[in-house]
Amino acid sequence: MAKRNRYREMETLMTKIIIADALVFVLYLVFAGFGLSVLKVIAAIIAIFASLVCLGWLFITKEFTRRRSLWMVTGFITIVLCVLVSLLLGYPGPTPSAV
Repeated sequence: MAKRNRYREMETLMTKIIIADALVFVLYLVFAGFGLSVLKVIAAIIAIFASLVCLGWLFITKEFTRRRSLWMVTGFITIVLCVLVSLLLGYPGPTPSAV
């Protein structure tokens, strides 16, 4: 019987979550580009919340500072920063109408 590798299982789960989180970020960009502000806010909240929860989980499991988990920490932090910078700069925004 094969030995269960808990780190590999956690890494697989986090990979799936980070891909889903990145897709939510892309949805955020699409909603922001079309000027759908309610959906933009919902997507931004989901992306930030999911990333922060995963970062918290990595911290609780003491994987936050380990070299082998650095790519996961970097990925989640990057998604949070990209959403926050995009919100602060208002990018992307709908194209202004010519008056």
